[in-house]
Formats: sequence, structure tokens, C-alpha cells
Amino acid sequence: MPAIYYQECSYTNADNESVLDTLLRHNVAIPYGCRAGACQACTLQADIKLIPEDCQQGLSAEQIRQGYFLACRCIPDQDMQLQQVDLQAQKIPATVSESFLLDEHTLCLRLNCRLRWRAGQYITLWINNTARCYSIASVARLDPFIELHIRVYPNGALSKPLSDTVKVGDRLQLQGPLGRFVYQQDQPEQKLLLIGAGTGIAPLIGIARDAIDHQHTANIHLLAAAKTGTNYAEQSLTALQNSVTTFSYQTSDIDNIETILSTEFSNLRGQKIFICGGNEFVTSIRKKCFMLGASPRNIISEEFINFASKAGLDSPDTDL
Repeated sequence: MPAIYYQECSYTNADNESVLDTLLRHNVAIPYGCRAGACQACTLQADIKLIPEDCQQGLSAEQIRQGYFLACRCIPDQDMQLQQVDLQAQKIPATVSESFLLDEHTLCLRLNCRLRWRAGQYITLWINNTARCYSIASVARLDPFIELHIRVYPNGALSKPLSDTVKVGDRLQLQGPLGRFVYQQDQPEQKLLLIGAGTGIAPLIGIARDAIDHQHTANIHLLAAAKTGTNYAEQSLTALQNSVTTFSYQTSDIDNIETILSTEFSNLRGQKIFICGGNEFVTSIRKKCFMLGASPRNIISEEFINFASKAGLDSPDTDL
């Protein structure tokens, strides 16, 4: 079995075990968050010749050249000598400009920072050594802040302190932005269908506003799935619908989304589809849209990261 050498100690890597899991199994303190390769909190460094494939996704060309890799995605096939990465140098300071509840369980957090982003991308937000990923709902050309819609969980490792203790004027740290879940300007005449569950509508709101700001001429429809049949952004979606003739939206119970697609969107040929939500939701809706005629290249999806299942905890944050 491969040996992992880190901070002058060696650890035996078990079969099909990631570098991160090896270190955690030996009680080595190492930053990590999503354990799915999205947040980049567990980035380490090694000789580039020793790094397996598929564990550098999302890293910059310069980071890859320097031998950076994601410990949660790296299953070594030979001995590896690891080095720490200066994560602090990669973090960007951000100031909380606004913080308020959109409904009983959803926090709207607005941050001011020097950063270039696109609506629909995501950032990794840090409090001390805890990191979580959140999608961006704001549009850089329209809004002087990064807006995040955060589902607050009773035992959320980050969402609970963000809701309870973080105040306007506080300084946080973030990394990013990352992701390609964004509006493209190449086909303004192409209809857009945006389908999201829960706070999965946050990046979709940003994408819709971005498309409208870029003079998208075709209709844009947002289909919001919610367990209660109402979504937390009804007020802002209604205002957008009333102000832009090409935009419309509807909210439905999450179990009724496929029926709505079958009856109201029975021919999706030629349309661009954006889907955001949990893994099961995204998988089933992507398949449904394909069956209704949407081309796979026109189906763009982003899945939530379930931090509970990845970390083996009872009820931490579950966000994108």
C-alpha cells in the first residue's frame, strides 16, 4: 500500500482511500470542507509526477504546474511526499454589507470585496477552519456586492454562525469564484428554462438577471421547486416578472416538477436548460429534459454538495 509522507510523519494509505481520508484517519489536522473537490479547502502540494489524474479539477494552470492537488479527490497509486499549501494567501477578505432573512430558514448575505465574478458561479466561504460553498445570486454589472442565499440549518457548521453571530461590518474570507454555471451571450434568441430546488434557485435568479441585462431576446422561464409549494424568493421573482416581459416564473411542489415539464414544456428541442439542486433532483430532471427533446449540450447543471453525507455528520450545511 502507498505511504503518505506529511509533516515529517508517514501514514499508510488504505485501498481506494483518498489522501484526505488517510490523514483524517490518523487524526492529522488538515483544513477541509466539501470532500467532493469543489471548495478546494484541502489543497496540498506534491511532485507533479506523483499526482494521479482527476484530482486537480478546478485548479488554475499555475497551481497545476506547481503540483497542487485536491486531497479529497486523490487516491494515490504510489508513495507521496506532501507539502502544505499557504491557503491564507489564496483567501480574499470580504466585508459583510447586509445580512437579513428572506424567510424563516433562508439567509441573504451580501459581501463587499475586490473580486471578479459571474452570476451562477460559486465561492468558498471560510469562518476559521470551516469552509462551505455557496452560489452567487448577484450580477456584477448590476450589483456592488456578492449576494448569497444560505439555507440555515440548526446544526449548520457555517450557516448557523453566519445567521446568529456574523454582523454587518464583520470581515470574512473567501476563495473563488469557481464554476461555469453561467449565462453565455452567444444565442440571445434561444429560450432559457431555469429549474431549481430550494436555494438552487439562487444562481438561477442571477443567471436570469444577467441574461436580461445582456439583452437576451427570447423568453426566460424559471421553475422553482419547493417542498412547501412556496419559495423564499417569491417577492423578488414577482418584481422581476412584472418589470420584464420576457421573464416569467412559477413555483411548485418538488414532487410535481416532472409533471409540469411533461404538460407545459413537452418539447424542449433547441432550448437551453439550467438545472440546480440536490443530486437526485438534478439527475432526474436532467433525464426528463433529455426525454423531452433537450440536447445534452444544452443541459447545464450544478449539484448541491451534501456536507452531511460527505463528512458523516447528522445535520451540517448542505449548499452548493
